[in-house]
Amino acid sequence: MYNKLLCARLQSTIGLLICLFFISSSLLSARGSAIDPIRFSVTTTATNVGLNEEFQIDIKASYLSVPGNVAFVFEGANAFRLKMILPVGFEQTGGDFTDFVGTQLSSQKPYVHYTLKGKFVSDAGDGLFQLLRSHKNANNQSTFTQVCTLNFKMDVANSLAADTEENARVAATPTPGYIPYLTIAEVRAGVADTAKAVFVTDKGKYGLFRHNPESTRPDDGSIVLLTGSKRYERVYEGAVNVEWFGVVADGTTDQSAKIQVILNNEKYRNVYFPKAAASYRIKTLRIYSNSTLTFEEGTVVEGMGTLGTYERMITIYDASNIVIRAHNCVFKDHREKYTTGQWRHIFSIEGLTNGLFEGMTAESSGGDGFYIGAASVKKFSEHVKLVNVKSHNNRRQGITVVSGKHIDIVNPIVSNSNGEAPSSGIDIEPGSGDFFLDKIRIDNPTTSGNTGPGIIISPGALSNTGKVIDIIVTNHIDDGSQYGCLVTTVAGPLLGSVIIDKPIWKNSRISAFVARNWSYRACSVQVLNPVVLNPNTSKNTSPNLGAAFLIYRAATDGGDSNIGNIHIVRPQITETRSPQQVTTSFCFRDLKDGSRIYNCSVIDPVKPEAASNYKHIIAHNAEVTVSDISNSITTDFGSYNKVVGIGYYTPLFHNLNSSAARILTMEKVNPNFPEVTVEVRKGLAIRIQPHATDNILPLSSTAGKYITSNVVGSRIILKKSSDNSWTVKEMVGTWTVQP
Repeated sequence: MYNKLLCARLQSTIGLLICLFFISSSLLSARGSAIDPIRFSVTTTATNVGLNEEFQIDIKASYLSVPGNVAFVFEGANAFRLKMILPVGFEQTGGDFTDFVGTQLSSQKPYVHYTLKGKFVSDAGDGLFQLLRSHKNANNQSTFTQVCTLNFKMDVANSLAADTEENARVAATPTPGYIPYLTIAEVRAGVADTAKAVFVTDKGKYGLFRHNPESTRPDDGSIVLLTGSKRYERVYEGAVNVEWFGVVADGTTDQSAKIQVILNNEKYRNVYFPKAAASYRIKTLRIYSNSTLTFEEGTVVEGMGTLGTYERMITIYDASNIVIRAHNCVFKDHREKYTTGQWRHIFSIEGLTNGLFEGMTAESSGGDGFYIGAASVKKFSEHVKLVNVKSHNNRRQGITVVSGKHIDIVNPIVSNSNGEAPSSGIDIEPGSGDFFLDKIRIDNPTTSGNTGPGIIISPGALSNTGKVIDIIVTNHIDDGSQYGCLVTTVAGPLLGSVIIDKPIWKNSRISAFVARNWSYRACSVQVLNPVVLNPNTSKNTSPNLGAAFLIYRAATDGGDSNIGNIHIVRPQITETRSPQQVTTSFCFRDLKDGSRIYNCSVIDPVKPEAASNYKHIIAHNAEVTVSDISNSITTDFGSYNKVVGIGYYTPLFHNLNSSAARILTMEKVNPNFPEVTVEVRKGLAIRIQPHATDNILPLSSTAGKYITSNVVGSRIILKKSSDNSWTVKEMVGTWTVQP
């Protein structure tokens, strides 16, 4: 009997194989680039192994940190259990490898090493070692997938020599079909040989490349690699990674040119920016139609601080279908380098149709954080959404809407706008009669600390154009801006509506809400359910300018002949300070020339737990409808006589806490002055004294005659019906006319 001789031909790349984890056994499919994040290898240092000669096999698992845009990795795929199928004729004698051994790898624990010791006791089998893996909780009932092999086989060429050898020897041979891990330089040098796919390991350019015999594309070092006449093309779905193209986030070098090359290429309309230790530095970029940009959470994009007067950091102009997702990412410039000007915006969105901007912060610009407006071709932006964006410390505004249709701004947080007027949080202000403000929706905005108002609505450029505006602001919260909200500067007829619903305005430096120079022929402004807390922190002592709600025209304002059409519904004013700083609850006054204010209302104020002592209304030559079902705006005569007129008005006067007869003097006021109600709540006389030129109809047609009552429960409602007459609208109990 004689033994067979086998020769060793061992290669260092034996057993390197990457497999899909429970998806497919082939990486060559174009369906996707899902890979196992663990790189397995099975190797031995033995060059020749004789029968009954013990040798060691090394099983290694290495964690490959693969960026999410390079390949999809299943959750939990970095944990595993292993099994080894041993060839017939092999007997394990030692080592720490056992079936179901396993662990979990990560960047903190990047590799693990097992050993398997044994020997061939016969050469009857195929000599194939098969390493299998499964999930971290696998058992005998689980599915395992082959990840590596190591093969020992007979060398037929030397079989004749086996007749003379006393001991048979076997050799490890490579298993064909593995996917090599190579650098780009190695691929170009031909190291891939006949491999149909390679995994590139260069930092920043990780990825799977597949041989494409039909490709004629040039080698760009990013998507196509050329070795001789053979081309490997990157396998990817969705976004291209900017790092593939040599973009480096080093916090110093301007990457604008490299990034713009990507954005200019119509083949790369889906672009991914991975987070880096430093910022991406750019001067200015332009984004074109049908583009999606995704920034890994925490990414910082930083301007160079060198924009010209009218340059923007990121420009979108006459474009459509653009999405930028950047959750918790910061886009910032160096506003300290811009001491003049107001146009150096972070995001300039002009003439865009269909856009989504989500999750980013825009800060420290030389203009606005976000600017939405018109372009040369399209005079408005349309169907644009800003979702969960923040804007901070910008030179002009946090967010500006100049011209738009179907604009949705959801959950914005805007703070500390300062430097160039109006320095508001959010400014809705068309600059031309060619522009539009249609279906503008601002939901759940939070503004704070702005030099100007939290929100400005200034649509005056659209007056007299016949265009219809439609603006709704819901759940606005402002803390510490100049005003919580300002609506302003409409000089003529304007169609549409402005609705501000459920705002909370806290610690406004002056008034919480201001309507300035708003034409009575403009669309109505409805302020619904506002809550005001401690306004006028600047301690303005003016009874007009220190009001919680101020509807007025300044002495220097131009505009229409009259202002008005402001309606405040169910307001609540809370004052918790001592001394109190609110000077008036509501002020309606034209400080320019005292002209009549038309068509305003204060409806059913809500009585707060901590109310202002100055709960009255200034209605200076103003036609204001007031209702007060909760009696939150009332005047008790107490120890004093009272005056009702242009400087002091409450809907109800009573004498509950009086200790003697009291007089209510009715000043000369305009027709349609708010109604005055007087109630006798204690059995002491109340005299209502009209102006010397006014009468009280129908009780007395004689000018200057008073009426009086001391009967508890008596009640009268008076309306100023003409220049010289008050008219009794309702009367209960006994009222006597002066003899």
